[in-house]
Amino acid sequence: MEEKPRLIDSFLFRAALIFVLLLPVLLRRDLTPTNEMKYLEIADEALRDGHFWCLFHNGEMYADKPPLYIWIVMLFRRLLGCHCAFLLELFSLVPAIVTLWVLERWCSEELSSRWRAAASLSLMTCAWFLGSAIVLRMDMLMTMFITLSLWTFWKMYTGRATPADRWLFPLYVFLAIFSKGPVGIMIPLLCIPVFLLFERRFRFMGTVWGWRSWLLLAALCGIWWFFVWREGGSEYLNNLLFHQTAGRAVNAFHHKEPVYYYCYTVWYAMAPWSLIAIPVAFLPLFKRVEASPMVRFLLAVAASFFVIMSLVSGKIAVYLLPIFGPLCFASCILLQRMEDGGSRTAVILRRIMLWGSLLILAAAFVIGLFFPGWLNSLL
Repeated sequence: MEEKPRLIDSFLFRAALIFVLLLPVLLRRDLTPTNEMKYLEIADEALRDGHFWCLFHNGEMYADKPPLYIWIVMLFRRLLGCHCAFLLELFSLVPAIVTLWVLERWCSEELSSRWRAAASLSLMTCAWFLGSAIVLRMDMLMTMFITLSLWTFWKMYTGRATPADRWLFPLYVFLAIFSKGPVGIMIPLLCIPVFLLFERRFRFMGTVWGWRSWLLLAALCGIWWFFVWREGGSEYLNNLLFHQTAGRAVNAFHHKEPVYYYCYTVWYAMAPWSLIAIPVAFLPLFKRVEASPMVRFLLAVAASFFVIMSLVSGKIAVYLLPIFGPLCFASCILLQRMEDGGSRTAVILRRIMLWGSLLILAAAFVIGLFFPGWLNSLL
């Protein structure tokens, strides 16, 4: 017997609900001095000194991040004459909602509306995902572009891509790089071939990473690096390309952690839904449930990126943000297959994920409305 559709099953309703419940948090919290205020200061310094491609903080080079997010801060500073934290926070919240929409649209052929609701709300309320959706950082922007690139790859892989998708794929990859740096290319370049190897279709790499992808990526990066060199000279370009990439990967000068760091941080970074998503992700290994090609791809991306980032010297929990979506949605597809097979446990878990997520969002509303000081201490 089919269940009647509910209001919560509508993506537009869920998106509006997320926005309304997080609105007090967005309006009443204070900006953090270590990261958020620093980005505003970098934007002010760039506007004052006429820098556009090269970033500086208190006169010192700040090649840690590409300029895209700072450009957004600069744009609103120029338009409004002051910084508006609420508008800037939307450039984290809106990409988070777009990421949910992409994953729901992508997985709609394997997930019912009820399971899509559970998957997207549980992803939204993962600790680090929710936190990244309300702070002034570029991580969610990068996650959105990575998710778009993965969806575009899947359309190419399954023969559903339009001619434009062959150009959109490298464009999304570039925008991910331009948002956060080299971590933006790691999933499309390193994790996709892992999946293709397991599927014995490695030759498809020539279609995904063919001449169009490399041409557009080289052209856009070349333009960026040329203007960086023109404005900041060889020293800034060297800092951007080598010190901030190879230095962080091999012998990090910031956030250096042991190789097993993510083995324990992933549990609280995805909390509370790591307790469901991660164990369920291992079920196909034990033949408890069959994994479709889509699930295999999502899990291959999550597993390979986890291993790759564990081998990188510099580690922060938020670096795992791009794999939260694949993990949550893959686990929900597996749970729905179990429910279709008569599993009562899967039904219970779906309800826990749905109502637990709504409870977390309601708690965020109350805290933002009545206890903003406590929220500031958390961030």
